[in-house]
Formats: sequence, C-alpha cells, structure tokens
Amino acid sequence: MRSIRRVAVIAVATVAGALFTPATVPAAQNSCVPPHWESPEYYDFIHTYKSECASKQNYDRTFPDVTVSAQVNWWTRLAVTTSTAQAGAIASLKVNNKEFIASGAKGSSLQYAFHAWQQGGAPSECYNPTQAGARIEGETQPPPHHGPSTSALYTMARTGSSIRTEARPAMFMTRTDPKPGWDGCFGADHQPDRVPFSMGLSPYWLRTQVELAPDHAMPTLDNVVRLAASITSEDTPHDFFDGVLVAYLQRDFTEVYSYDLAGGTTTVRPPESYASKDPMMRCTSDGNHCLGMYVRPQVLGTQAYYYTMTRPPTPYNGMLGEATIQVTSPSGKMNTGDTLGYETFLAVGNKDRVSSTIGKLHRLMG
Repeated sequence: MRSIRRVAVIAVATVAGALFTPATVPAAQNSCVPPHWESPEYYDFIHTYKSECASKQNYDRTFPDVTVSAQVNWWTRLAVTTSTAQAGAIASLKVNNKEFIASGAKGSSLQYAFHAWQQGGAPSECYNPTQAGARIEGETQPPPHHGPSTSALYTMARTGSSIRTEARPAMFMTRTDPKPGWDGCFGADHQPDRVPFSMGLSPYWLRTQVELAPDHAMPTLDNVVRLAASITSEDTPHDFFDGVLVAYLQRDFTEVYSYDLAGGTTTVRPPESYASKDPMMRCTSDGNHCLGMYVRPQVLGTQAYYYTMTRPPTPYNGMLGEATIQVTSPSGKMNTGDTLGYETFLAVGNKDRVSSTIGKLHRLMG
C-alpha cells in the first residue's frame, strides 16, 4: 500500500499570484520558468527545490523557508530545508551541492503521511492525512507546483541546528477532488461532510522536529539527522492507524541495500520494491551518495518495517518516475485525543560511511 501518491502533472496551469511566466518563454539559468516538459531539464526543474520559486504564504500566515546546516568535516556541509509551500515538510537535503530529495508536487519531498481505517476496511489514499498538502494542488499550480499548501502550517521556526513545525495536515485526496485515488476511491466517499474535511483538512495535529549536530547530542555522528514527530487525533475513534515517513529521492539513487544489525553487513536488494526489518539505504550507482534510515528496534517493534520502491515513469506519477525509502509504523486503535510519537534517524554519506553510521547508531541506542 502506497503512503502517498505523486500527481500526474504535465500541462502548465495559471494560478493567481503565481511567480511564473508562460512556458513559451525560454528558461534562463536558475529561473522559475519551466522548460518544456519533454526536455531533459524538466525533471531537474520539477524535483530540485528552489526556495525562490516557492510560496511563503500559508492561508493568512507568512513563513520564510528554514534551513539548518552542520559541518560534517572540513570539506562537507549537510543542509536541510523545510518548506512553507510543503507545510513544513523537508523539501531539500543537500550534501555540499548534491541534492538528495525529489521535491515536485505535494506527494513527494521527505514527509509524514497517515492512514486511519476501521475493522474490515483497509488503508486508503482517500483517508490519508499528508504533511505537504493535497494531490489537487499539483493540477492547480504551475510547475514546480510549489504554490501554497492546503495543509495549515502554524509554526515553522529555527533554534540553533533544529527546526520545529506544527501543522494540521490536509487530506491527500480532498472531498472535492474530482479524480479517484490510487485504489479507485473518492475522498467524498471516505470523509464526512463537515469541518475540517470540507476545507480539505484532516482532524489531526502534526508536530515535527528536525535536529542536526550538535543539537541531536551525538557528537561523533555529525552526518546524522534526527527526525521526531507526534500526531494527535481530533478524529472519531478508528480501529487501525498507521504513520509513514517517506523520502522521495532523486532518480539517480538507483541502488537499494539493507544493513544487517547483527552481522554488520550490507546486502544488495531489489530496487523495484523491498520490505525489511533491517535498516535500509538508497545510493547512487557509484555509491558516493547514500541516504539510510534507522529506527531503534524496540521502537520498530513487531509491526513496523522499512520499505523501498522504484517505479518507472507513468501517467500517474507525472511521467517522471519514483525512487523512495520509507518506514511504516502501524498501530492499533486510535481514539479521540490520543497522541502517537515517531523517531527516525537519517544517515548521509557514501555507502561505507552510511553503513558504519547505522552500526554506530545501533550500538549507541539499540
């Protein structure tokens, strides 16, 4: 079951207040004008985040994007940017000038997404609170689809090497979305006709924390990003609930590996799709750039798992393809007022560095 879906976006739409000129105008370097969708430059334009091309408006509030950075060694800088246009989701993670994150429409980036369902049902894209915003925004906003988010962002602030956000996530498939979701569902069939659903929003509060060195208090692991989140329900009780932290990576992250915590070995895994109880990483083909995910085994428990997926270009994903890594954390009943917490560690570097970092994380807190 996919956590969130990337929208199919090819045509350029016109939106009031957008900071874009028509696609017929030749695109200058670092411009917010999209190149032709069939050109080789189109993918980079769509999925390489540019803060100057993104909205800083969220409903009646204005927030600048927030970037924190850490010096990993004297020649390497790690930088993470949370985006107002993505309602606090991570739109960019760079090691020096290498961008890791694919940040197109609201179903991409590095973000949290959730499902809630009842006994006898199943997770659905039509009941899918999503941090960055709703699917429909990709069709109503021009490329790179970084106009205002449907999700309601209330806090996005930096302190030291940390970023704190608070938001009410949108439903990925809203009640008014005229198109079906991945499983053929419609939002109006899964969401009651009342506030906040009628506004495109979900009845949940999401609070997140991004921490780089030295704030994460792991002085020997300056290539690590600690991500923490909590989700609080104002919804009616549901029998089942799951949370997903998913990273959409640039398409050159073609290689997939798992890391055996007991033996300290790294194993190649199928890139198409793979589920694992062992931590996983995605790397470029030369192994020089990798992103690994680690969750403490006692937190992962018996139900949560890592998952990677690679899909070729299709009309559904905007003809651009997908390369993801995620951790999915199912839980049981979620009652009104309940809060669930999540903690995930990202490791960046080359393949050997990320493997050794996951091992160090495990020895430190496993």
